[in-house]
This record gives sequence, C-alpha cells and structure tokens, in this order.
Amino acid sequence: MSKPGKIKTILSVAACKGTRALLRRTGRGGTAVPGDVAMKFADHILEAVSEGMEIVVVTGTNGKTTTCSMIEHAVTACGKACLLNRSGANLLSGITADLTCNATATGKPKTHYAVLECDEAALKQVVPLIHPKAVVVTNLFSDQVDRYGGVENTLKEIRKGVEKVPETILVLNAEEPLSASLSLGTPNPVIWYGMDKSVGVQGNVDLKDAHVCPRCGSEYTYDYHVYAHLGGFACPGCGYRRAEPDVAVTKILRIAPDGSTAVMRIGGKEQEVKIAVPAVYNVYNAAAAIGAVKALGLPVSKAAASLASTQSAFGRLETFNIGGNRLQMILVKNPAGCNQAFSYLTGIGEDYTAVLCLNNRTGDGHDISWIEDTDYEKLCADPHLKKLYVCGECAAQLSERLKRAGAGDDLQQIVTDYNELLKLLLKEKRPIYALPNYTSMMELRKVLIPAAGKKDFWE
Repeated sequence: MSKPGKIKTILSVAACKGTRALLRRTGRGGTAVPGDVAMKFADHILEAVSEGMEIVVVTGTNGKTTTCSMIEHAVTACGKACLLNRSGANLLSGITADLTCNATATGKPKTHYAVLECDEAALKQVVPLIHPKAVVVTNLFSDQVDRYGGVENTLKEIRKGVEKVPETILVLNAEEPLSASLSLGTPNPVIWYGMDKSVGVQGNVDLKDAHVCPRCGSEYTYDYHVYAHLGGFACPGCGYRRAEPDVAVTKILRIAPDGSTAVMRIGGKEQEVKIAVPAVYNVYNAAAAIGAVKALGLPVSKAAASLASTQSAFGRLETFNIGGNRLQMILVKNPAGCNQAFSYLTGIGEDYTAVLCLNNRTGDGHDISWIEDTDYEKLCADPHLKKLYVCGECAAQLSERLKRAGAGDDLQQIVTDYNELLKLLLKEKRPIYALPNYTSMMELRKVLIPAAGKKDFWE
C-alpha cells in the first residue's frame, strides 16, 4: 500500500482534527467519525501518520482494553511518550482517528510509541497500514456468535491479519491452544507468556471452545488447567503442545478487590509483581503486557514495577465512589469472561450487592443465548450475595435465567431505568459489583460518572 501525497495528508489531518474538535464541543467523544472523515481525503492516511512509529496492537476476545492500558503505562514508566486509543474504538475508523489526531499538521507522528486495541476482524485492515512492532493476542473464546459464527472463524480473521505482517513479533498466550496455533505455519518471531503448572489445578477442562488439534484433529490432553480451556494442553496425535513461556507466572500470592500479587519468571529470574487490578485473568493480562514491552526492547523490570500503579480501563474493574460506597464495574460479554468474574466475586469473602445488565445491540451481539452456558448457579449459590439488581433491554430474559439458577424474587429485582437504579444503589451499604455487557456498560456509566464526580475519557 502506498502513502498519500503531501496535500492529501494535510487535508486529511485537518479534517480529522476539526471533526473531533466539533464533536467534543457538542459533548460527544468523537471516536470513529473523525477517522471516517480522514479516510475520505486519503484512503491510506494511516500509512503516513504511523510512519516510523513502534506500535503494539492488542487483539483477542477478552482483556484487550486492560492489557493495552497496562502496556501504555509500562512504556510511559520507561520514560517514553506513548499514544493509547483510550476510547476503545477499535475498528479501522477509530484507530485512524486516534493516530491521525496524534499527528502534526503535515502528518508526522507526535509520539514514537503507540498501543492500539484492535477488533479481531479489523486486524487484517489495520496492520498492513501501520506495520506494528508486535501483535499481542490475549485469548479466544466464543463471543458475538451472530457476527463471527464461531471461535474458529475468529481465529481465521486474526490469522489473515498476522499473515500480512510476517516481520511482526507475536506475543501469544502459551496456555490458549487456539491463539497459540497462530505460531504454526507463520514466520513471525514469538514471545510466549503464561502460567506454570504450579498455578494450575487438576480436574475437568471446559473444551467447548477448543478441543481438537488444528494439525491432526486429535483431542487435547491436559496435565493442568487454569480456567476454561487454558492450561497445559498437548496433542497426543502430533505433539503440538503448550510452549514454554518467556514470561511465566509461577505463583499467585494474592487476589483482592484492590489488586493482585504474583511471582513471575522473566528472563530466567523470578520477581514479585504487584498488579493494581484484581482477578486471575488480569494476571494473564499483566504477563502479556510484560511480553509486549520485551518485544519493544524496553526494560522489563520497569514494566513489571509499573503494574502496581496501572489504572483500570473504563468499565474493566473500574471503581466508582457513590455516596461513600464502593462500586466496581466488570465488563462481561461471554460465558468465559462472565464465569471468571463470578470466580472473582465468590472468592472475595465479603457480603456484596451485584448488578447484572444485559443488552443485545450490535455492539454486544444480538444473540444472547450465551447466558444459558454461563454459570449463574455459582453466583446465586454464594452466601455473600445479598441483593441482585437486573437491568438492561434483556432484563426479563436474564431474570428468568437467574431464577433457574436459584435466584428467587427475594434476592433479585428488575430495574428498568438507570436513574432509578442509581437511587437504589445510593442506599446500599454493602460493596457493589456491576457486571454489564458493552452497551449497557456505556449506559450505566452515564449515570455513575456524575454521581461519582468523575470525568469521561475524553474530557
């Protein structure tokens, strides 16, 4: 692909910045539309505004936004200015908007580094234009089945992108057999991250999303697992198996609402790493972030230390103070992520109120049948769950699923209006955990932000 000429670049940058400024003056975020405007003046404006940059792209089903935040914070801790597409607008238009607004009037990038969240299906459009230094793949679970049709199709979309940038370093989860298979048949160098057997557990493995080897079709065996299908997989047919991680979690010492502590082996040396956000899946994200910094050639010791002060990305274990009480928001959008959120909640050991919100818009996936495969029984059986509010456009369907899981009318309450929900939450004395999917998260945040005295990402 060829860069646009000088005049087209100048016009494209000016149009993009002007559109974003106008949208934000009218109280909107200006995330994707400015990128669409920029591309009308120059189709391949990304080629110009990213030239010479060292860019990390993060894709995968769960954990993209949090991992991006960790990497950006680590790069900054290494003394480097770094762009982050903080809005989460991760399609071609949103990424174009952020990189173009990061450029000078003539299209030169203002920062040498960038960390970009990218939708799995958009990867093939984005990476040939920006030539990233590294692509991080977090994991692959069933998600938005009406859009992708299945997790195998999601993997195919990511592979299409990877094949367009054979020189790019892949940072892959050693325990996730689907995304790990991107190393098969590609020339890309790989940095592996993961958790050692000492962290895993024995028992049955959930093989719904990944059960057969991509090489020979044999069913995997596991000597341990962490959650879902992540763990020490091996194919008895052809020998495809978990790789030895370059960044390995050897112990998890603490998981609490205010963060986690783990021991990681990095470059052959073990060190204790504090992580400012909780939950086991964020320990994976932290290891991925260190792998990305390693790919950039920056000091991994500084990256590891920076994780103690990483702020949560919006909606991803984001904390709000409402009426002197703590509300923590956990974005959930598929069975694997939801079940891990339940494992976190039920492991805290304190009484709490939960809020479950479910929409079925395009941004979420119209098919909500995934709630049938989600372990709501685990949540509803927790003796520390004292109240459950159910919200969103699909509240009725979710409420019925919760009833089958054991949540009677004495425990759960449907609330149809978010302002009314806020009034109820302001009366709560227990910690509150809100688990919305994407569009319901955006709606819930609209009422929580002013109540907590916070500002939106672009303000």
